[in-house]
Amino acid sequence: MVDRPWLEMCANAGEFLYGLYTVKVLRQMYERKRGCHASQEELISAMQSLEEERSILMEFIPGSLDETDPDAPGFFAAADVRGTELESVLRRADADGNPYASLHFDSDEEMEVVCDVPEDLEFYVPTEAEIMQVLEEGYIRTPEMTELENRMRKHGGDTDALKHLWGQISTGKMDMMEAIQAILDAAFRKGKAAEDQTERKPENVDAALKELMPAINGWVNSINQRNRKGWRPQDLFKKMHPHGLTSMPTIVPGSAFAAKQLREAEPQLREMGARVDYSTIDSWESIGEYGEKRIVKVGRNDLCPCGSGKKYKRCHGR
Repeated sequence: MVDRPWLEMCANAGEFLYGLYTVKVLRQMYERKRGCHASQEELISAMQSLEEERSILMEFIPGSLDETDPDAPGFFAAADVRGTELESVLRRADADGNPYASLHFDSDEEMEVVCDVPEDLEFYVPTEAEIMQVLEEGYIRTPEMTELENRMRKHGGDTDALKHLWGQISTGKMDMMEAIQAILDAAFRKGKAAEDQTERKPENVDAALKELMPAINGWVNSINQRNRKGWRPQDLFKKMHPHGLTSMPTIVPGSAFAAKQLREAEPQLREMGARVDYSTIDSWESIGEYGEKRIVKVGRNDLCPCGSGKKYKRCHGR
């Protein structure tokens, strides 16, 4: 017999971590709990029952998400709620910054998830504790998160902001540079309970940044990423390169701000086998009407500067 409450938790955790997922990975998540075993057919039937009851918002799609596996029975994708009583609720949630809501009414968003998932990469399977935590807390706590919180508290920062940012970063709603800026803003701001929500500049900004940047990069790289099938960047790097890299990848910053942040993170990047090339940074600057320099920032939904005609998020923004 299928443990329906536990299956419901697995189904919703899978939506948060992956956006869409195969029957195989749902079964692996389900069997993370001791004593829970079920066939693929039993899980599909139970999931369809939960969907009819609106306990979950995932629908079964027959056929394989992974084209290299002809025997895969299919996968679960976000149910389309357009035209239903749930649409207005989810649209309000999306407007309020819920990073999961738009999957259920935005076909473009669903296609982005499909396109961004590498077909030859297996899913990261969370532990029972991680499944429960992502549903109850909205994030998965790691030692890197605790370390960053400790350093932020030292500067009187708002550590509650990290809990909200986890979902934004995990789902790709916020890119790396936006995430770093948001964390720095929170690090120099008092918590929500305080009356003063204004920015608090430390006496020695450079020293504070030097202390915070390694912890910020450590935490961002420990967050489960939807476009990596739930893998944390640091774990995926070790999985794909167990013996290290034979050649060093090169990172080219896209703005002066990015260059500054990458400079702070260079020791960690070198440990990961990467190097930063600052030689082309000026090519990302434009001259304004009065001779001032302007940093060009391309939005995720803007056309890619390469001229492909695709949105930036579907081209070089990946």
